[in-house]
Amino acid sequence: MKDTLFKNFSLRVLLIISLLIVCFFAGCTSQKTMMLMPTPVLYQNSSIDPFAHLSPEERSIHTQVFYATNRFPKFKGDEIFYGNTVDSIIHLGKATIRIGDENTDWDSLHKTSLSIDQTDLIPISVAKIIEQAILTEKDLRAENDLTPQLLEFVDSINAELAEAVDKEIMIYVHGTKVDFSNSVILTAEIDHFAGRDFIGVAFAWPSHQNILSYLIGTDVRRALSSSPDLQRLIVFLSKHTTAEHINILSYSAGGKVTSKALFELRKAFSELDSEELKAKFRIGAVMFAAADVEVDIFLERISAISELAEQVVITVTDDDEALKAAKRFMGGKSRAGSLEAESIEEDYIVRKHLANVEIIDVSYGKKVRGFDITGHHYWYRHPWMSSDIVFLMRTDLPPVRRGLSASELEGIWYLSPDYPEKIRKAVEVELEGQWKN
Repeated sequence: MKDTLFKNFSLRVLLIISLLIVCFFAGCTSQKTMMLMPTPVLYQNSSIDPFAHLSPEERSIHTQVFYATNRFPKFKGDEIFYGNTVDSIIHLGKATIRIGDENTDWDSLHKTSLSIDQTDLIPISVAKIIEQAILTEKDLRAENDLTPQLLEFVDSINAELAEAVDKEIMIYVHGTKVDFSNSVILTAEIDHFAGRDFIGVAFAWPSHQNILSYLIGTDVRRALSSSPDLQRLIVFLSKHTTAEHINILSYSAGGKVTSKALFELRKAFSELDSEELKAKFRIGAVMFAAADVEVDIFLERISAISELAEQVVITVTDDDEALKAAKRFMGGKSRAGSLEAESIEEDYIVRKHLANVEIIDVSYGKKVRGFDITGHHYWYRHPWMSSDIVFLMRTDLPPVRRGLSASELEGIWYLSPDYPEKIRKAVEVELEGQWKN
């Protein structure tokens, strides 16, 4: 027994040393320039244009999203940015994102955003960060007496909600190995491809920019300890904004943050039933994309999440190397976003009668379709899956009305070979021509 334990421990140490060597030579801590995600298949070779309704002022290579972060701020002259140090308060503000460079104008961005062949890669970067307020426990306990700075932040969101086509908020909760810029950029990308119709809010928890910090547990602890701040943000936005719904898109380790935050939120209001919870917090769709959460822990939380949200979506694939590595190097059971976990999740969802919880198996039907959807970034890098993400965040619609097909298993949906046609038809029906020329 002891020999086996020692052997397993030694193997893990060797794996970590190997990863350290790989990271050293490969430069794991460096951040590559981010490029605009591929055009969702929804728009490729079609007459659907999500930008047709934008005013001349809105047709810009610059767009804005809000943010909330428990990263500690740093200053360089008059400019603020957020590093990897954990702060005890939540910083709130607005980030301006530039999609393109000095050679990009709206016409070229518009063309690329709808093109099947993105021959010209479009860089995307943070142009400006403005911190507007801080949120503390004392502020949350206050009934209606907000500080002037918090009132400015809330007024900014409500002013944009008043002008928005889709009067909803999307909170994006990122995975590990990324910095603050990544979180606001990806929030802006999803908002951009959704026609810039809703209000994006990035929740930027303090992950490091290397995988080792996650594998040795540092960023796992940071993810879990950040969940109370996400819970506070949800409570604050539901209380002080006019959003009709608050949708949440979580990715990878962001699933740890989100599932724990929602589970604890439900526990904090145990006296309320499901309908009262939904009315109070107005949580619409909660998406767990490639979730790196051990399946047993995830299932302990999913019933509570189901009671809070209008619908819960879980994506799985049969070939996610990051989730396989998490299980192998970090121990525990299969991750919620892996195909290994699907049957366990499906059985639990059926037994507990969680009618508002769905699984999207992006590998299902791959032989008939002619290709698989794999990797860890597929939810925004693969044009088929990104189409469903964009449409879900824009509409909160159930799977059958988003162009997905029902599998032979209850609660499991997939992308059929005719998915591009089905989702385009769904857009035409559900949005009544809002996204057409």
